[in-house]
Amino acid sequence: METNTTLKKRNPVTAVLASESFLEKAYLLVLTVLLTGVFVPLVVKSIDASRERRAAISSAQVKLFDELSETILTYETLALDVSWFGTGSTKNLALQTKAFQRYNERTVDLTAKMRILAARSKTLTSPKVGEKINEMLKDIFVQQDTPMLAMWNSCKGKCDWEAQHLQNEMMTGKANDLIGQLAVDLGLVANVSGDI
Repeated sequence: METNTTLKKRNPVTAVLASESFLEKAYLLVLTVLLTGVFVPLVVKSIDASRERRAAISSAQVKLFDELSETILTYETLALDVSWFGTGSTKNLALQTKAFQRYNERTVDLTAKMRILAARSKTLTSPKVGEKINEMLKDIFVQQDTPMLAMWNSCKGKCDWEAQHLQNEMMTGKANDLIGQLAVDLGLVANVSGDI
């Protein structure tokens, strides 16, 4: 009789283990373990790769902003110095000559760097801002570099530099506006509210 009792006690366990419901649940549990062991790491890896990509783009945009603003404003400052020392009460041929020499020595490198940064801006900024950067570079040649070189070569400090100085001031304002637009485009503008 002990044998029948033992069989009866095992019978419910065996019945549960053999049931279709139990096998289905066990199958789902094993499948869940496999899926979480394989797919969760893949999803996490994909998310990490996406974060790294966004971080790399953001870093490149910040670098573009820093380099472009520094390059353009350096150029504008050098151009302003040349025209400033040829105007009104600040007219000083010796200082203007030094300013022109500094301008002339650095212009090629600065404009080359602006061209490189303008090319990079096509992939790191909106098309509108990228086009404005290219326009700025063209305007620098047409409205500043070419006229200043022509004036210097024809009359140096004897020219009236007043009109060119006003043009250089206007271009410096345009450069500052462009830098502001670039900062907004790249999301680098602080959202400040209230008093500072």
